[in-house]
Amino acid sequence: MEEEKQTKTGSYVTGIIGAIIGGAIAALPWILTYIYGNMLLSILAALIAAGEFYGYKLAKGKITKKLPIILMVLAILIVSIITLVIIPGLLIQKEGMVVSPENIIKSYSIEGFTTAIMRDYIISLVFTILGASIITANLKKQLNNEDGKDVKLDLSNNEELTKIKNAAIELIKPVFTKYEATTKEKAMMKEEVLAEIENQSAKPSFNYLKQLGIIKKYKGKYYYSEENEEKQTKSKKISNWGIAGIIIVVLAVFVVIASMLDGNSATSIYEDDYVSFEVGTLWNQDASNYETEWNFYRYINSFPDENADEEDYSSYPALINVYYNEMEEDQVTTLEDIQGTLETTINSAEEKPDVFETNISTTVKGYQMLKVKMTYTQDPEQVLYYYYIMNGKSLCCVTAYSFTLEDDETLEKEADNIVNTFAWKTE
Repeated sequence: MEEEKQTKTGSYVTGIIGAIIGGAIAALPWILTYIYGNMLLSILAALIAAGEFYGYKLAKGKITKKLPIILMVLAILIVSIITLVIIPGLLIQKEGMVVSPENIIKSYSIEGFTTAIMRDYIISLVFTILGASIITANLKKQLNNEDGKDVKLDLSNNEELTKIKNAAIELIKPVFTKYEATTKEKAMMKEEVLAEIENQSAKPSFNYLKQLGIIKKYKGKYYYSEENEEKQTKSKKISNWGIAGIIIVVLAVFVVIASMLDGNSATSIYEDDYVSFEVGTLWNQDASNYETEWNFYRYINSFPDENADEEDYSSYPALINVYYNEMEEDQVTTLEDIQGTLETTINSAEEKPDVFETNISTTVKGYQMLKVKMTYTQDPEQVLYYYYIMNGKSLCCVTAYSFTLEDDETLEKEADNIVNTFAWKTE
C-alpha cells in the first residue's frame, strides 16, 4: 500500500534524464578544480548527488524507495564518464590539442597517462560514493517515514557526514597519537602514516581529514590538529539556503575561472627593438639559433611518443618559425620575383607537392605579403605555409608546417594571426 502511494505520479524516464542533467551541471566544480586546480575535492562529490536530486524532482521523476539507488548509480556513472572521457578531453584541450574521440583514445597511449587517470578514477569513485551516501541516506530515511510526496533534501542534520568524518578519525588518528605527531615539531611524512595502516580507505581518509583541516601540513610533513578536530565537532549546522548559496557561488566562480583560462583565443606578444608580433598562448617557445629568430611548437592532432621510430613523423608537433633580416643591396627584390622563383623551383622538382598555391595580398598592418601553401599527401604527409612580408629592404619569413594533415586548419589560422599582428617598429 505504501509503495502504491509513492508511485502514483511521475516517471522514472523523465526523472533520470533530469537527474543526469542536474548531476552534470553540479559536477562542473569537480571538473574545473581537477583541470585548473590539479586537485580532487571530495566535498564536491556531494554536489553531484544533490544536483541529481533536484534535477530528478524538476523533471517530475517518480519518488519511490528506488530513488536513492538511482541517484547513487547515476553519480557513479557520471563520475566515470567525467574522469575517463571528459577530463582527458579537457586536458587535451588545455595542452592546445584538438579534442576528438580519436585523440582521447590516443591520449591513453601516452606513458604514465593511463596510470594517473586510473589512480584518480579510483579515488574519485571513493569520494563519489562517500559524498552521494550523505544525500541518499538522508533521502532513504525520509522515504521510510513519508509517502514520497514531500521528500526534500535536508542537510541540516549532517549525521552521515559526521559518521564519515568519525570513521576517518578513528582510522587515522591512532597513528599520529602513537608517535605524538600532534604538534608541528613531531610532524610525520604522509608515507609513514599510511604505512602503519593496512586498509584501502587509508589514503582517501587521510586526504579527507586534510581537507577538513584536521590534518595540517608543515614543511612537507603532517601533524594531527586536535584543536581543529574539536572545532569541527562544534561547528554550526549549515542551512539548506546556505548550501544552495555555496553551490551557486562555487559554480559562478569556476565559470569565471574557466573563461579566464581559455587559452584558445589568448595571445602573447614577442618583440625586440625592430619587430613585434603575437602568438597564441597554446604554442610553446623553443630555442633559436639566431637573434632575429623565434621558434614555436604545439601538439595539435599528434601526440609525443618517446618510443616512436625516428622516421615516424606522426608523433612530431606542428612547428612555426619567424625570422627577419635586412637584405643587402644586391639582394633587394620584390614579392613577385620571389613568387616566380618559387613557382619555377616547384615545377621543376622531381617530387611535386599535391597542393601548391601562391597569393600576394596585404596584411592587417598594411604590409605587402606573399603567402605560399604546399601539401604532400604521400608518406611522410606534410602541410607547409610560407609567408614573406616586405618593408623596403627588410624581409620577414614566417614558416609553419606539420606532418599531420589534420593540423592544417589550426596551423593556418595561427600563422595568419602571426602575420597580421606582425609589425616593424622602424619604418
